[in-house]
Amino acid sequence: MNIPNVLKKALLAGAAFLLVCGSALAQEDALKGYPGYVDFGELAEIFGEPTVQIAVGESLLGLVGSLSAKEDPEAAALFKRLQGVRVNVFEDTDGLAEGIDYVKSVSQKLSGAGWESVVSVNSADEQVRIFMKINGDRVEGITVMAVEESEAVFVNVIGDLNPEELERVMDNFDVEID
Repeated sequence: MNIPNVLKKALLAGAAFLLVCGSALAQEDALKGYPGYVDFGELAEIFGEPTVQIAVGESLLGLVGSLSAKEDPEAAALFKRLQGVRVNVFEDTDGLAEGIDYVKSVSQKLSGAGWESVVSVNSADEQVRIFMKINGDRVEGITVMAVEESEAVFVNVIGDLNPEELERVMDNFDVEID
């Protein structure tokens, strides 16, 4: 999607302002009702304040979709099908062991709730999990959890999307998932 960088930054700054004003909690509450939502409530207790935090709901995603409709109709259609995008990035983490345990715990909860594990990386110094909430032939949510010594990344994309579209969504929010 070819949204000018100035507009991208303005939209993200607007989203950050809304977060600071307290509407992030309301946004979070609004997303909890969707089947693709994952509760990452304990992240701040484990890792402290996130380096990057994005919480965008339907309204802002619809606006981004409308603004990009002429330049990239495919991306616009994608954003209009999403209910929310949540990203938390923590750098210079001290809680590696606790973070790995947290990923394992959330993974068990997701598996028990019908989420399908599609990627699992296990090592002494890294845990990566990607889960999808699938309903029939639709993906209602994708969750990525990656914890290593220097960084922890938690992503939850809520809505109707194809797995291949995850990279496109994250590119539009300047988030790299490696």
